[in-house]
Amino acid sequence: MEEARRNRWIIAVVAVSVIGGIVLRFLPASPMWLDEAISASLAEEAGLGWSDLVEALRHDGHPPLYYVLLALWTNLLGEGDVAVRSFSGVLGVASLPLVWLVARRHLDRTGAWLVLGVMASSPFAIRYSTEARMYLLILVLLLLGHLAIVRAWDSPSLGRLAWLSAVVAALLLTHYWSFFVVVVVAVGLLLRGRMGGEDHALRLAGAVAAGCVAFVPWLPVFLDQLAHTGTPWSPAPRPTVVAALTLEAYGGGRGSEALLVAVVLSVLVVLGVGTRDSASGAVLGWTDRGWLRVSAGIGLATMLLGAAVSLATDTAFQGRYGVFAIVPVVLAAGLGLRRLPGAGVVPALALLVLLSGVSVARELARDRTQVGVVVEAVLEGGAGGDLVVFCPDQLAPAGHRLLAGRFTTLSYPMLDDGRRVDWSDYAQRNGAVDVALVADRILERASTGSVVWLVWMDGYETFDAQCGELRLVLADRLGRPTKVVRADGDAFDDAANLSRFPGRP
Repeated sequence: MEEARRNRWIIAVVAVSVIGGIVLRFLPASPMWLDEAISASLAEEAGLGWSDLVEALRHDGHPPLYYVLLALWTNLLGEGDVAVRSFSGVLGVASLPLVWLVARRHLDRTGAWLVLGVMASSPFAIRYSTEARMYLLILVLLLLGHLAIVRAWDSPSLGRLAWLSAVVAALLLTHYWSFFVVVVVAVGLLLRGRMGGEDHALRLAGAVAAGCVAFVPWLPVFLDQLAHTGTPWSPAPRPTVVAALTLEAYGGGRGSEALLVAVVLSVLVVLGVGTRDSASGAVLGWTDRGWLRVSAGIGLATMLLGAAVSLATDTAFQGRYGVFAIVPVVLAAGLGLRRLPGAGVVPALALLVLLSGVSVARELARDRTQVGVVVEAVLEGGAGGDLVVFCPDQLAPAGHRLLAGRFTTLSYPMLDDGRRVDWSDYAQRNGAVDVALVADRILERASTGSVVWLVWMDGYETFDAQCGELRLVLADRLGRPTKVVRADGDAFDDAANLSRFPGRP
């Protein structure tokens, strides 16, 4: 009777988590920030045709699948912010029944409820359900891949192996970090097949290899991106930074609430992977659940391999790449909750859900870019013939999305309209810029008597203080500017100043 009452409370808390989590996955009304605006623009290119998308991606550095799917979605629902973001929201909702199916493969019904509660309230999953980025597509594919491997291991039929191949292909064509998880899984299967003498492991490895074949037609574009794009917007991180950024992302971002979520989640994960069953209950020791050992090993090895390659190749790492380990984290946390004695599981789950909700609410309540504030000031004080210059170009996509059709927008240093950032040979190009020459070209584009607005921020990688220098050169040409908006780096991830210059004489 006591167990039945406890299970009812667990289901009640999970129900609150699921309902609240679904609502939060569709809530944000803030302007799109850099990456989201670029995603929307690339989806527009995909709608124009395959060759247009391929050419755009040569200068962006990502594979095509997410943008193709997003283009199909926006063709149905429109290209507004809500419509574009809702694709990720729907994927976020789809991840919930999928994680239930994954959990039920390994845990009893109560354990599956707990895993569902962890995923539904996850600040990481909720945040990336609200962004027009590919990370919820990756999460869905990883869950499908988990199910595909488990089912094919049980019975490696042609249909199940084909399913695994399709998931591998989709992952590789969604994000290049997928190479790391595919390599880890393939090597693990080959070792199991060779050393363990299990023939079906080799069949699964063959299915993984078959999935990789689908990437071959994209290989020339990938090699071109590898040679010319990279991640010039950030240097390679130290291993400790990788761990800190990943935990921060799992907690929902910066702030004490996110830190508490990360602490509670870490404790539950340790309980899940660091305890084992015994006659007297759970005892300390590496988990005896083979499925969790495999899942956690794949997640950890993927993150370690990816971080090592990033360090060796001097490419950036972002906390959102932690999506490649989020499935084992959620599974381990759910098992950790299941390990708690007596009625302790209910308050522990409620605490995690509460802290996660506060962290999510805090994150969603603030705009990620100050460009929205800047655009409001331009709309309020500007006229149709004014020129709006964004420096550096990484501020431009969010601004162009809000101002296109009403003002002429230019992005520094290329002086295109700023709908995207051209990452090709980015550092070399920025290092060779003549700021005075760019300023002269800006003045050539400005109409007589029209106001020049400069949206600017120094400190971006490869730019040093070029934007501040541009402001000084424009002031020398046009006269002393008025500071309309002051950058607020504490409130916004992408802060920006707005300076208004007198009309061109």
